[in-house]
Amino acid sequence: MTTSSTTPSAYPTDPALECDVVMKGGITSGVIYPRAICELATTYRLRSVGGSSAGAIAAAGAAAAEFGRDGGGFERLESLPREITAESPAGGSVLFRLFQPSRATLALYRALTAGMGASHGVVRTGVAFLTGFWRWALVGALPGVVVVALCAFGTGLPRIAGIVAGVLLALVGLIGAIAFGAGRMLVGVSATGFGLCTGMPGAGARNAAALTPWLHELLQSLSGLPSGEILTFGALADRGIELKTMTTNLTRQQPMTMPWTTHEYFFEPAEMRELFPEDVVRWMEEHPPLLSSDGREPSAADRRQRDLLRAQAGTKRPWPDAADLPVVVATRMSLSFPLLITAVPLYAINYSSRANAIARDRARAWLTAHPDRPATAGASEVPARDFERVWFSDGGICANLPVQFFDAPLPTRPTFAVNLAPFPPDRAKSADEADNCYLPIENSEGLQRPWTPLPTSGLGALPAFLLQIVDTARGWVDAAQLVMPGYRDRVVTIFHDADEGGINLAMPESVVTGLADRGVAAADLLVTKFAGTLPGRPKGWGWENQRWIRFRTSMAGLDDWLGAYREKYDYKAAAGTPYADLAGLGADAPLPSYPFPSAADRTVANEQTAELLATAAAWQADEVWPKRAPRPRPVLRLTPADDSSD
Repeated sequence: MTTSSTTPSAYPTDPALECDVVMKGGITSGVIYPRAICELATTYRLRSVGGSSAGAIAAAGAAAAEFGRDGGGFERLESLPREITAESPAGGSVLFRLFQPSRATLALYRALTAGMGASHGVVRTGVAFLTGFWRWALVGALPGVVVVALCAFGTGLPRIAGIVAGVLLALVGLIGAIAFGAGRMLVGVSATGFGLCTGMPGAGARNAAALTPWLHELLQSLSGLPSGEILTFGALADRGIELKTMTTNLTRQQPMTMPWTTHEYFFEPAEMRELFPEDVVRWMEEHPPLLSSDGREPSAADRRQRDLLRAQAGTKRPWPDAADLPVVVATRMSLSFPLLITAVPLYAINYSSRANAIARDRARAWLTAHPDRPATAGASEVPARDFERVWFSDGGICANLPVQFFDAPLPTRPTFAVNLAPFPPDRAKSADEADNCYLPIENSEGLQRPWTPLPTSGLGALPAFLLQIVDTARGWVDAAQLVMPGYRDRVVTIFHDADEGGINLAMPESVVTGLADRGVAAADLLVTKFAGTLPGRPKGWGWENQRWIRFRTSMAGLDDWLGAYREKYDYKAAAGTPYADLAGLGADAPLPSYPFPSAADRTVANEQTAELLATAAAWQADEVWPKRAPRPRPVLRLTPADDSSD
């Protein structure tokens, strides 16, 4: 196994090879990624990087380090596992202290984290609940204490029985009251953004860096940008670097890729300042979108509609264009792990509401009727549109490993994906970190989805059943793609046990170091397969094989699609115009909607339809591509976009 050097020469300024990387979320499991990224960077230039949740932090760090490659970006990233395990000024590790609860949730947070990484964790957790909710404990125990006090004046067996009953009553009352107080505090997090920690400086961690400011400083440091400049998606794009992160729009129940190009969202600066550093929010205020969502100069009418809407927004400011969005903002919106880190509120207008639709129509009518008046004057003369709060939470809720990022029918460079998973039941952790990773080598490998046996007895059976329902609902799409040919051969899986990663905020240095070394081993497997030499195979065989598998799979899927297309084209639907009269040679039937801009355009469309039908017929006659095609076979279908654009 190769290892990354700490010398600048380990990272060539102009690598001959390029790659993309997508990384899975996993809270503190993200410590796996920094050195894995650095290992890849010794061979590849990172062109596109993406991830979800903790994977989004890794993706942002990778993009920033690639941006600052010539200035030591990867050297800084390589040292990160060591830095986050260092002692924090507030006690514990830097990693542990990055998560700082608000004062309102301090007692609950301390109780939930008291047993992490410590011996006698159950005892420490119990003591933390007792000290954190001592008022509730006193109230709950008081009836039992009173019973004990009264019975103490008795005699004989009644005295003993009364004292025992009083002690039991006090114990039950104490536990019940603490549970009620903790539950009450947990329910109260809805008022602070549905999380214990905001990501900004909180209570109980004096002089310690908080998550979001620390992340902002890290990205700035990795990129090498001078003070006063903010690392944005546009700055990355200017260096040929693409970054994507996944967030979840809970209000509209959909995953969304960032950065988006839609202009429908606004933010409240005062709320953003509770979640992001001042210079980041100020940048967002000073960079409203100037162009249309398609990048073109808006027409005069569009500008007037925009100005009126912004006037109606009051103190809310328009969300920046994709190019001007700070990277730290998209990263933070992807890692809002439910209940641990607060969700991020934005604002938009729900035009499915009749009142908002009427207000929009009246605004347009007012602008038409008053072409010589400033558009902003209409804000006081037309009905106001209601800006509703839209909550954004962790990207891993819907897509924890967005392996579809940077996808193309025919890849021009490898898109590696890093998957995180528990050790299989029959696989023990090895001292050799390479054995704790898995990358398919043979084409027949990686076909099986992981199995998760469910217990059918004991206290843990029902919780395990319910948890599996949740995991299946949120991860079945990712799981399905991970076994597809053209995908599975580029996905390396890193195994971890219950004490590694996840919600373990207090991992000792040895565990973090081991995970970081495992990341290096996983990256080395990818480099060896795709750029190195495997036993009995020529150099770079993995990349050549992956390209052919993807080509073969795409063509097999296209063959099926063309066959279904031709079959349905010829189908005579009852009470419907035949497709041949809508599009095809000589088609001239009236189109019910979405007409072509001109007659010439329709003629071209008719000719292209005929060409496609001829191709479909020829393919059906030969049926070459499905023969011995990679399995499982893909299905080409229309799917909705992720709503990242208008």
